[in-house]
Amino acid sequence: MTAPKALIFDLDGTLIDSLQDIADAMNRVLTAQNLASRSYAEYKEFIGRGLKNLVERCLPEDQQNEELKASCHEALIREYSAHFVVKTDLYPGIRELLEQLSLKYAGQRQSSQAARESRLFPMAILSNKTDEITQLIAQQLGLTAYFDLIMGATPRFPRKPDIQSSLYLAEQLGCTPTEVLYIGDSGVDMQTAKNAGMIALGVSWGFRTRQELLDNGADYVLDTPAEILDLLKTN
Repeated sequence: MTAPKALIFDLDGTLIDSLQDIADAMNRVLTAQNLASRSYAEYKEFIGRGLKNLVERCLPEDQQNEELKASCHEALIREYSAHFVVKTDLYPGIRELLEQLSLKYAGQRQSSQAARESRLFPMAILSNKTDEITQLIAQQLGLTAYFDLIMGATPRFPRKPDIQSSLYLAEQLGCTPTEVLYIGDSGVDMQTAKNAGMIALGVSWGFRTRQELLDNGADYVLDTPAEILDLLKTN
């Protein structure tokens, strides 16, 4: 692989294990509507295209009316906004990886400007969550110090796998798309990376299967955060 000059990370299933908080919030909404809750295994398949899509995936086929979907979407935003870091945390090894990638000297504490200037790679987060919740999670879990840009879903860009947001981040990071390593856990992420002309790196510890990543064009699939650093060291 051509040595990348910048990194873009997906959030859910890549940096953070948020499955249970999202599932618990959605199940509370379903219970309030006297509908059957869903299993964590089902949510692994459902999560990844935003909360509105999640509601549509969770509602039974005979309950797919626009009024109910809108009501459940509003309720889910309220529930999840109030309980977004109850069980959510970074995956094992992620903080150590970010320390190595974001600063020349792991563990060194610097001012934000000094940290930015000493990064090994400019880095960004791109999530299909709303931007407000994305920013709150990043702050709560201590991610903001490691990244130059953090962006969730906004009216400005369509959600992934549309490539507009990823191309915008590449430009902001000072790179062409071919110089960006895009890291994610789903087929949506791999589609985004490949369609944008970026290097697509899939991670197997997230919500989706290795086969889904490969079927959607992953250039690499790695099993631990440490392997990302090893890959970068060889290029």
